[in-house]
Amino acid sequence: MPAPQGYTVELDRTADRSQQEERLTVRWDDGSEEVMRLHEYDRVYAVPGLYEEVVHNQLECASPDKLADALLAEAGDPASLRVFDVGAGNGVVGEALRSRGVNSPMIGLDTDREAGPAAERDRPGLYSHYLTGGLEEFPVGELVVAHDLNAFVAAGALGFGHITPEVLHDAWTAFPSGSWLAVTVPQELLDAEDDPMARYFNELRQGEHGTEVTHVERFQHRLRMSGEPILYDVIVARRT
Repeated sequence: MPAPQGYTVELDRTADRSQQEERLTVRWDDGSEEVMRLHEYDRVYAVPGLYEEVVHNQLECASPDKLADALLAEAGDPASLRVFDVGAGNGVVGEALRSRGVNSPMIGLDTDREAGPAAERDRPGLYSHYLTGGLEEFPVGELVVAHDLNAFVAAGALGFGHITPEVLHDAWTAFPSGSWLAVTVPQELLDAEDDPMARYFNELRQGEHGTEVTHVERFQHRLRMSGEPILYDVIVARRT
């Protein structure tokens, strides 16, 4: 995307804030200011270029590229993938996949009402369909059949209460044999033995739920606004 026009942005570097509480200030050229939390995605997406400037340029987010590279290293031919992009936001993951040769139409989904319009504004035509709402609100099996989907991707959309393991399981098991799962998940979630999502991914790694995990790698997802690294795992798996 081109550089943001009409504003500058300053990050709140206060230490010990959770990801959900990190804040930024947008200073408009007319002298007005707007303070928002980074996870107020409806407000962030409404400002063209703001998400990329903060998350990718300043906080060095690596999840979209890491997910795309890991998935294609396992799946091989990018032209064979027909992708359901969950937590699609304004299309940064879809764009990473498209730039690597995934040329079939993608289906996007996000809970934030501004995400779909922002994706079409910033990356027109990237998604053939964009759904607004929770994953549990849509008949994933019908979407898989209607669009011949064979790849479920989610960068940063799992954990922190976004999607439960039950909803993830129902969606993933709606995909046919040979389909691919590629997700990035917070380290702190996966390392929490009593967390239901951590237990679910441990079951996947043991070959349960008709799934073979083919790749797991820990990486720096991004920086906190206070400068500390946030670690995630990228996990790629295949329906058996």
